Amino acid sequence: MDPPVLAATLSAVAAIAAAIATWRGPLSAARMAESLRRGSEAAADSRRFRLNVFASLMQERAEIYSPDAVRALNSIDVAFSDSIAVREAWSELYQSLTSQPSGPSHVIDERLRKLLKEMAADLGIADKLRLDDLGRVYFPNVMAEERKVRDLERGAALARLSTQTSPQSNVADPTAALFPPKPE
Repeated sequence: MDPPVLAATLSAVAAIAAAIATWRGPLSAARMAESLRRGSEAAADSRRFRLNVFASLMQERAEIYSPDAVRALNSIDVAFSDSIAVREAWSELYQSLTSQPSGPSHVIDERLRKLLKEMAADLGIADKLRLDDLGRVYFPNVMAEERKVRDLERGAALARLSTQTSPQSNVADPTAALFPPKPE
């Protein structure tokens, strides 16, 4: 092949490649930028969710049986699905909370602190929190007394309901027909 023809052919191929790259380059860059943005947004949402679960448990650690604490505990498996250490600590706490009779309170407290420590490590804030920070709880006497009153009222209501019999007026006579008698 003649060198000037070869040079012209290669120059044409290079020009076509440059045109294709110029046309597809911005499109590929836009796709990549969108993919990176979506990935970053998903990671931020996941961290926000994990931080919310952690913060809820920190706020409710004095009353681990409160509705907010229970919601946060039940969210751990989803929020920390990639963290084996957190899920194992949650499993240990769960066993203590659900054992019959319930485990000693010091064991539950210890396992709750371990769970909070593992969650803090997963979130990258463990180096800023000491174990005693996770166990320090402010729970005023007024709140403790209100809790005791609620527990006593609930116990009394349960006792009342378990000894009550259903009213007889609400019970249908089994011998009564459901429909009026058939005309003869």
